[in-house]
Amino acid sequence: MKTVREVLAEMGLQEVFEIKTEYPSPHGSLIREQGRKVDVALLDRKGRPYLFLECKWQSVSGSAQDKLFRAVEEARRDRLFGVHSVVVVGGEGFASAIKRWALTEGLIHESFLKDWLREFFKR
Repeated sequence: MKTVREVLAEMGLQEVFEIKTEYPSPHGSLIREQGRKVDVALLDRKGRPYLFLECKWQSVSGSAQDKLFRAVEEARRDRLFGVHSVVVVGGEGFASAIKRWALTEGLIHESFLKDWLREFFKR
């Protein structure tokens, strides 16, 4: 499996955007009422957030499944502030019902990330 950074580099997006990991969101967290770090952020040439990618990986059943609901709400909030924001999921540990819910909510499975980015950036 390729990392998100590898996919972004493969597509040449590091030439257009500054790519940061563990980026402190300027919006904080509405749900936890504290700071929040986004897994991967693409910043425009002026240093403003353009796209947030929140990554949730679950190799066995556990707590990442519960964190998806919070991640979806945070992504919705980012979009209200004008930052494109999506959640990328991967791993075999998510229950089937959660996978279906995630895809209907617009989350992206890691296997489709490159295609999604290609369409999003028209590359």
